[in-house]
Amino acid sequence: MAITGNKGEWSEIYALFRLLGEGKVHAGDANLNKLDLYYPILNIIREESKRFEYKPNKQQNIVVIDEDGNEFSRIPMDKFMEESSLLLERIKSANDRAFSIPDTECFMSQIGCEKLKAPSQDKADIHIVIHDLRTNMTPLLGFSIKSQLGSSSTLLNPGKSTNITYRVTGKELSDEDIARINAIHDHLPRMQALIDKGCELTYHEIDNQTFKNNLLFLDMCMPELVARCLVLGSMPNASTHTKDIIEAIAKENPFNFSGKNVLTFYEHKMKVLLLDSALGMTSAKEWNGHYDANGGYLVVKSDGDIVCYHFYNKNDVEDYLFYNTRLDRASRSRYQFGSLYRGEDGRAYMKLNLQIRFKK
Repeated sequence: MAITGNKGEWSEIYALFRLLGEGKVHAGDANLNKLDLYYPILNIIREESKRFEYKPNKQQNIVVIDEDGNEFSRIPMDKFMEESSLLLERIKSANDRAFSIPDTECFMSQIGCEKLKAPSQDKADIHIVIHDLRTNMTPLLGFSIKSQLGSSSTLLNPGKSTNITYRVTGKELSDEDIARINAIHDHLPRMQALIDKGCELTYHEIDNQTFKNNLLFLDMCMPELVARCLVLGSMPNASTHTKDIIEAIAKENPFNFSGKNVLTFYEHKMKVLLLDSALGMTSAKEWNGHYDANGGYLVVKSDGDIVCYHFYNKNDVEDYLFYNTRLDRASRSRYQFGSLYRGEDGRAYMKLNLQIRFKK
């Protein structure tokens, strides 16, 4: 049976080929530009039904070792570069949501790959032993792979667990008002109708206690900060980019920070949320601060280059996440997003849903 997958899934195989072909990976800046800093790759470990190791040697070959320690195959690094270039062309030219690439599948079988995505219980998509030239350390690290070749991927997935409830304040709404506003199909016109009625949304509660606890674990003011960010990103004519929303929050300064660096205060808190979401925290499972993708991020750029955001360079990882994410609007039908309703206390309420997505 042919292997099929979407552009993001094929990008994981592309990353494997390209990294083995180059034998190193460059660090990236906040704007996805390659830096001079790079990390030589000593080994890549991939586990499917069996475990395989891919080791570059001094003869510019990749030696593939099976789980019993036997040599499975030995393939020139140039062949991996050639295969990665062909795969990149196929991914870019694909029009279907899911597709197969027989030529690539044939090469995959030569190196012990049977699936596009190696099964994993954590957020790491690939495990690499790198040589950190500055510290001379050679750690085995798990990296999450993000691709610009397909549709933008999520950083924090939506669900009922990411619903946030707001109380409608400023002016009381009649049942007729609620029905009329709910009948408006698109979200931004609904928000504009609320504004036109003289109403505001005031944070009431994070619906899911586990998600609320996780946010409190990060910072005691995180639930209210996230709630306020979500409101600002839901306003007509407002930017949904994380950076722009935090700049607007800093101007409001809802927590009355009196230091000189007000913007930095709010940026820092958002970066904590983004980093923990990137490396392990979810909305539905209690968070203990343990990072799954302990290496950081690998980003497959639209031109095929790969840049690395190594967790040792924590500030670079945070900047990448901060400048390259946005708040997305979830499904109204699935998560009650943007729907007004009358609470048991007789007041009007609205639910918004938190979803953080990469800009590309």
